[in-house]
Amino acid sequence: MYKLVAIDLDGTLVTDEKELTKKTIEVIKEASKKGVKIMISSGRSFYRLEKFIDALDLRQENQCTICFNGAIIVENMTKEVIYSKNLDGKEVEELIELGKTLELPIMIYARDIQYVEKVPEVVQKNKKNLKGMHLEVVNFKKLDFTKEQHYIYKICFIDKPEVIIEKRKQIPQKLLEKYEMTSSVPEYLEIVKKGIKKSEAIKFVMQQYDIKQEEVMTIGDGENDVEMLHFAGLGIAMENATDDVKSFANDVTTSNNQDGVANAIEKYILKGEVYVSK
Repeated sequence: MYKLVAIDLDGTLVTDEKELTKKTIEVIKEASKKGVKIMISSGRSFYRLEKFIDALDLRQENQCTICFNGAIIVENMTKEVIYSKNLDGKEVEELIELGKTLELPIMIYARDIQYVEKVPEVVQKNKKNLKGMHLEVVNFKKLDFTKEQHYIYKICFIDKPEVIIEKRKQIPQKLLEKYEMTSSVPEYLEIVKKGIKKSEAIKFVMQQYDIKQEEVMTIGDGENDVEMLHFAGLGIAMENATDDVKSFANDVTTSNNQDGVANAIEKYILKGEVYVSK
């Protein structure tokens, strides 16, 4: 029996319109009533996940959320941060310099706010994603990254997918080895502290609630989901994931626009099917 299901958000839990389907809501609520711990595991900030937490009725005791690809874990009911690892001031400055060298738009993420020197064009065009975003335009040099209110947990370089692909090739090897760099969506290159991964955050939660690896199920679609798909007792990739991501999963469900998360939970938790390796 799976006791914990960690689910990515964009491209996984929500549709391309950034919405939860009726079936997804119903199935997750039913799984929760059976005592299964449902945990959103995203690259987003907690405040940008709260509406989904509430819609799924996950604002409960002993329910938590993974944010910033594992840099923060937040207790849903109290909003207490139970785990966090921010980039230090020198790391933030080094990554800002890298972004400027690569001539890529930069967004830096504190716990409840995102800072930019100029709003990236890709972000401006995504009106639905921009809505509700706590975005502040500021000169990065005026921020003191040693102060807790300015602690930075994630840095994003944001541009068209083809630009991100080419610019990643120009990043020095020493920096590729110094940080964790992944993409949740093709327009974003997301950078967090070395060792920060969704899979590591899941391990922390498992220890808190005495959950075994074989009792963990994960569902995702992006590069930043690979580690948790590979780690879990049962890793499930979305149909809309790339072939590379799918290669790390045990099974593939339908797409995010076709109730993929709901279908996977229904199959392996509500109906209790057992995964058999082919």
